[in-house]
Amino acid sequence: MVLVVNMDLGMGVGKIAAQVGHAAVGLYQALQEKNSWREMAWKWDHSGAKKVVLQGTNVAHLLELQALALSLNLPTYLVQDAGLTQVESGSRTVLAIMGAEEMVNNVTGSLKLL
Repeated sequence: MVLVVNMDLGMGVGKIAAQVGHAAVGLYQALQEKNSWREMAWKWDHSGAKKVVLQGTNVAHLLELQALALSLNLPTYLVQDAGLTQVESGSRTVLAIMGAEEMVNNVTGSLKLL
């Protein structure tokens, strides 16, 4: 699982941690909706549940990455914040992507670690 943080929002460390958590849980829940994705989730869960957190530029960048991931049939989940603390309601904070490492690297391989 790769999680791409919208760095344009200037979120604090704790806020980023919470949003990454929302993205991971949201994607995991979404994976339960399709049989093929459920199997992917099971394999991921039973092989260490690897998570990599990367830096995204802004919301346009996250949407571009999501579109590319979806075109490759990779499951995604994009967090929209409730706006109760540091960012405005509806802000897109973190994009989560799941799939074979080689496929996900086609989408996020050039991004920097957070």
